[in-house]
Amino acid sequence: MGAGLCVLTSDVPENREVVDGAGFTFQCGNAAHLADRLQFLLANPTVREAAGRCARKRIEEHYLWNKIAADIERSYLEILGCQLPVTPATEQDDRAVILEDSLAVSRRAG
Repeated sequence: MGAGLCVLTSDVPENREVVDGAGFTFQCGNAAHLADRLQFLLANPTVREAAGRCARKRIEEHYLWNKIAADIERSYLEILGCQLPVTPATEQDDRAVILEDSLAVSRRAG
């Protein structure tokens, strides 16, 4: 998905969650359904290309490590009761200050 390619995966819940609207699934353990989906995708290059573009966009919006890390950091700061910066910290020094402030709040709380 990150490479902008069409994805075809089994329909287990974890896979469905990731490819939701940006890829295709087949019934887990059903070889005939897998073959049917593969034939469909092979016969429809425009569908594959569109799905690849959607896949890349989904990864960019939900699964890039810098976004995941920023979301986790934001959650920790909220849990610690820290005031969140208006914009995410991008400099290492800014992160150190935020972390030091967070630890000070944590020590006072508990």
